[in-house]
Amino acid sequence: MSMDMNFQMRNKIDQLGLKGKRLEGKFLKQAGEVLAKGIAEEINRSKGGEGYKHLEDNIVVSNVKTNNYGERSVQVSAIKELGYRLKFLELGTSKMPAQAPIEKGVSLTRDDIRQVLADGQRRIMSL
Repeated sequence: MSMDMNFQMRNKIDQLGLKGKRLEGKFLKQAGEVLAKGIAEEINRSKGGEGYKHLEDNIVVSNVKTNNYGERSVQVSAIKELGYRLKFLELGTSKMPAQAPIEKGVSLTRDDIRQVLADGQRRIMSL
């Protein structure tokens, strides 16, 4: 049933044309924002001085991207210059245990993301 629903959804988006792609992108971006907020909440705030970029404030959602197979997605990560800090927090180092903010953020926001995507799917299918 899931596979059939996926084809129905793809056909409906193709039928709506540009409007369908925009709606799909909007809902993917909303789901990404929910995940970014969940990840940011799991990161401890550092005590940096003035001008210090806190990792918690720099978790971003990319624009919607389409792969070679027509699947659309967004990426949720830290900005480029702070990505290494997120990697250290997620995986740990030889002197620091892993804190896994991404894993915890995903598990805490899974239901909210599912709700955003389901609402989006319902809205697109009702057009």
